Amino acid sequence: MEEFLSLLLVGSFFLAPYALKIIYHKKNLHALNDCVKIMTNDEVDTTLMSVTDNFQDTKGSYNFVYNYVDMPLGRASAFLNYHKTSIYEEEPYIFLCKRSLKDNEFREYGCIVARNGIYISKDNPENARRKEKQEALPGKEITILYKGLVSVKSIGKKLCLTYVQPNKITDLVKKIVIEDAIERAFILKVLALVTSQNIGLAMLKGNIIESIDEMSEAITRVFGSVDNARSYYGIYFEDVEKKLDQDGINAGLVSAGVQTTQPQMQVFYDENKHYMDGHQGHGYAAEYGNNTVDRFLARNVENAAQQLVDGHQVKNGADRIVDGIEIQTKYCQTAAKTIDAVFENGEPRYTIEHADGTKTMMTIEVPRNQFNEAIKIMQERIDNGEISCIKPGEDARNYIRKGHFSYDSAFMIAQSGTIESLTVDALSGVVCCSQAAGITAAMTFALAIWNGQSVEDAFKQSLGMGLKVLGRGTLIYTLTMQLSRKNSANLFASLFKTQKTFENPVFAISENLAKNIKTTDLAKTQVGQALGLDTIDGRQLIGGLVTVAVIFGPDIARAMMGRISPKQLAKNATIGVAGMIGAAVGQAIIPIPIVGGMVGGAVTSFVVKKTLDHFIEDDAKEMFRILKEEFLDTTMLAGLTEEEFEKVVKLTIGHRKLAKQLQKMYQSQEFRRYAREAIMQPAINDILKKRAIIIEAEYEKELKLLAENN
Repeated sequence: MEEFLSLLLVGSFFLAPYALKIIYHKKNLHALNDCVKIMTNDEVDTTLMSVTDNFQDTKGSYNFVYNYVDMPLGRASAFLNYHKTSIYEEEPYIFLCKRSLKDNEFREYGCIVARNGIYISKDNPENARRKEKQEALPGKEITILYKGLVSVKSIGKKLCLTYVQPNKITDLVKKIVIEDAIERAFILKVLALVTSQNIGLAMLKGNIIESIDEMSEAITRVFGSVDNARSYYGIYFEDVEKKLDQDGINAGLVSAGVQTTQPQMQVFYDENKHYMDGHQGHGYAAEYGNNTVDRFLARNVENAAQQLVDGHQVKNGADRIVDGIEIQTKYCQTAAKTIDAVFENGEPRYTIEHADGTKTMMTIEVPRNQFNEAIKIMQERIDNGEISCIKPGEDARNYIRKGHFSYDSAFMIAQSGTIESLTVDALSGVVCCSQAAGITAAMTFALAIWNGQSVEDAFKQSLGMGLKVLGRGTLIYTLTMQLSRKNSANLFASLFKTQKTFENPVFAISENLAKNIKTTDLAKTQVGQALGLDTIDGRQLIGGLVTVAVIFGPDIARAMMGRISPKQLAKNATIGVAGMIGAAVGQAIIPIPIVGGMVGGAVTSFVVKKTLDHFIEDDAKEMFRILKEEFLDTTMLAGLTEEEFEKVVKLTIGHRKLAKQLQKMYQSQEFRRYAREAIMQPAINDILKKRAIIIEAEYEKELKLLAENN
């Protein structure tokens, strides 16, 4: 048995490389069979000249460098004769010419890059040492043809070329040594372009044609018929239609995702209430800011100040608990006052009592700008033995923690309209919405895959959806917190020497309105209580209005601009509302935070979207149907190569902002004309302008040179 296993192992060792060759060969055969590239000779010339035009002999390795404009056709033909071809069978683009090392040898060496291949002639280095009367030793001719070339890679001074062989069981691999680094890099660049543009496969299949007049015949040969070509194009149409259909469902998912952030937003709102609006508002603002930064840094944060006993905060208790550490936040005007506020009758006010009856001092969080001074003051108290629960000599840093914000910044956080408050609100919004954004992205990815989209497209779409939920949720939270603060910063105080703050009018209006709602008869009924009207406050009113504006505002603006129809506005709004309601119901049925809401929102959005599709067709689908017809008409007549066709797709039906283009198309009210003149024709013209321009003088010059050489 052991001998058998040893034999099997040895056999596998020798057979594995051969098996890999067969696997790679099958892969290359598939690439050959799938190749539908059709090019004219002029297009091959333009593609390869894009590389040869940029060649620079930086080290002076060649005596002469000729491009296709000043090509000495007679000398080029003499060079090509050593490779059993000539200028009548080849179209040389560049001639990197080296004189022979033997002055009496009547030939040249170097390299020619041409339409069908690269031709290299190497002089024998021994010729430099041979006497004048001695005959030159023969050099070496290397011919690299493009036909069938599927890959190229550089290993040291060698170029490894792989050619697909349709009638063999493995590919043909050639290894060519090129000593000169500049020449090797240049040839590698040319061959890489040949493989990336499938020129070698097109040559092997006979898809290189003489002129554009043969294009229809070539299309028929490749696709079987022009109708089959249209079916090939249809792959793109199907993908776009799937994306447009998914966009409608995604709108409901975004609404559901934002809705699932509301419970967490309410937790944050409840933590803050209106504490920052009072006389000691900067202290609560410091807690809010420090909590926000710690949460953003993925620390486990608990707002201990909201753990009430009989409706009141625990006396001398912790303000916040971070990663299990109880913290009392103290923000006074100076470091001395901050430390003094920690003590009462010479003993620390904030302590932690242990099971054995001993006490340790709680961690004190001080303003960022007071930290060093606070450490110094605290260390003196410790070393002087003034603190009974701390042994002299202990490090004050064990009890003093640097806050994330300075004393002045805490005041700024308490006011709306400041950079500090906007930053903290935005960070808090990101923390609040990040989980919902992640789950939205995951569900979007799954739905896109189930809808037949590629993994790459599904990933891009899911990333965009996650960012939409994160962005919109953060915007809703930030605006709500800003508009619900009582005090606003006066940005013009320094210019006009007025008060630094003023009362926010939105705060006053919302609070008065909430007070009036709570006193209505409806609020006292069971329905009103179920809706929360009896406990509503100004911040909830502001949050509701901001949510409606952020979710539905963009569609309302598009409708007012004429980019979508009133029917589309109503449809989008219905799907959005359905997503939000579905999220609320789903969360109640599936008590898993966020997940239940997202499942409910996704299902509801999908069902409502598909139901409404039977009654209201999306504007985008109607516009795309017209654009598709114009796309077929213009591209089939333009005589585009496959590469050019792909570029036109990216500029038109595959454009990353296609939805916005379709909205502009609807806004024009001349749908077909806009599709042709504003979308298709500019895209095709942009591609065709990049083709090489044939100047009449150059054409006549080549004819003249050809006649002279004949």
